[in-house]
Amino acid sequence: MKKINLILLMIFNFAIIIKAQTAEEVIAKHLEITGGLTKWRGFNSVVLKGEMVLGVNESYNVEIYQQRPNWNKTYMYVQGKKITLNAYNGKKAIQYDFQSNKLVNKPDYVPESFDSDLINFSDKGFQAVFIGTEKIEQSNCYKIKLIKNTNITTYYFDMKSYQLIREESVSESKTFSDFRKASGLYFPYRIEVKSTNGESDFVLIIKTINVNQAIPGKEFTF
Repeated sequence: MKKINLILLMIFNFAIIIKAQTAEEVIAKHLEITGGLTKWRGFNSVVLKGEMVLGVNESYNVEIYQQRPNWNKTYMYVQGKKITLNAYNGKKAIQYDFQSNKLVNKPDYVPESFDSDLINFSDKGFQAVFIGTEKIEQSNCYKIKLIKNTNITTYYFDMKSYQLIREESVSESKTFSDFRKASGLYFPYRIEVKSTNGESDFVLIIKTINVNQAIPGKEFTF
């Protein structure tokens, strides 16, 4: 009987801990342990180098350049040749067409914010909703939705470390792991991306991250 009472007490205490967490508190804790809001606000550019794995025997070296407010460029090395996979400079978006082997304009491109939507989410018009808990991979996670009109993204935060384990939108899911610190900020060095239609799944294995590195203007001239 004492053992049963102890188990019930543990379950009750666990329920109190979960209930005490709000969406705002979980997000704030996540930002704190990954570097702090001040450092994230001072995060202005990043250069990532690594490997994009598309299948068991198919992988390519990649370089990714990102800069405020929403500029980006991705290079891929194919058979020793460096090609621009996609890019956006605030006015124009381009993408490599593998059928024609040419860069083409992408007029329907929708820019993504350089910052995570989690940073100052309420100022951006998002509502954070605590959904509950769920196990992702080997992690027990807090499950939170950010909602802004029809824009809904679900985030899963590890209940112990408060690291972001998974992010799900209507088009894809991203699973994060191998967290390491670069210039005082924590980043996942392994990102598994799965699209809803299953046509563009890949794993990005990052080897180096350079934060606030000056990116030459020519990278965004096209």
